[in-house]
Amino acid sequence: MPWDENNVSKLRDLWDQGLPTAQIGKLLGFTKNAVVGKAHRIGLERRPSPIRRTAVKPDRKKARSPVMPKLNFENKQESIVSQKETNVFQPVVKNLLNTNVRRGCEWPKGHPDEIDFHFCGKDRFEDKPYCLDHCAVAYVIPEKEENEKQQVNSRI
Repeated sequence: MPWDENNVSKLRDLWDQGLPTAQIGKLLGFTKNAVVGKAHRIGLERRPSPIRRTAVKPDRKKARSPVMPKLNFENKQESIVSQKETNVFQPVVKNLLNTNVRRGCEWPKGHPDEIDFHFCGKDRFEDKPYCLDHCAVAYVIPEKEENEKQQVNSRI
């Protein structure tokens, strides 16, 4: 649909009323960008941008550099006290080289949202995270699984 004298006069009237350019476009059957372009070409008064700008521009260099948390490696007691006082998250530093710590079975008992949720805690089986009983549930021996399928199929 081309811009004719009728559409241009309607554009001038709607522009003077202060209607948004998208709404003017819908009323006239043009896109918002077509309305803005025509208004510019015929010299209608410029409107302020609907995008609100802040008076102070942010310092982009500061925005790019992340603030690294300060960790206290020397004294664990001070770290615990500072966590309680400030309620600021500070990651716990674990010694990944110390493998002497031996935990129990990690099979969950209950749901994590429940108050009495806990882990099994029995002695682990070899290098597995579970005790012998829970390893039998968690790990299936492929040969055993095939034998069970064959027995079920032979019954049918």
